[in-house]
Amino acid sequence: MPITFNVISRTNPQSPTDPPKFYADIVGNGETTFDDLAKHASSVSTVSKADILAVLESTFSKIADDVAAGKIVYVGDYFTLQASGSSEGKATPEEVTSASITSVKTIFRPGKMIKDALKLATFKKKE
Repeated sequence: MPITFNVISRTNPQSPTDPPKFYADIVGNGETTFDDLAKHASSVSTVSKADILAVLESTFSKIADDVAAGKIVYVGDYFTLQASGSSEGKATPEEVTSASITSVKTIFRPGKMIKDALKLATFKKKE
């Protein structure tokens, strides 16, 4: 199934009087749920959907716990997750405390399997 995109116009903020240019803007097209993953895995194996859901739940729970503990989590050739954040600048190192942290986010890095799949992706303009 191809990746769907819309066409959008954008003006150059450095040259607002120039005519806008048009770009492809990739849009979501459906969703895959946790349940969908379990059904698929069950259909291509001899393991029941309930067993697969239990394994997925425990695996993703462990991934969340480890990212929250500051670990870099490598999920095979599929992806890597790790915590990152922003903080307020302080005048001296002694002033920097955990209270200086203003936001925390997750960094997702696709692995070889996802990168290779995207190289083979096709695209379709949304109608």
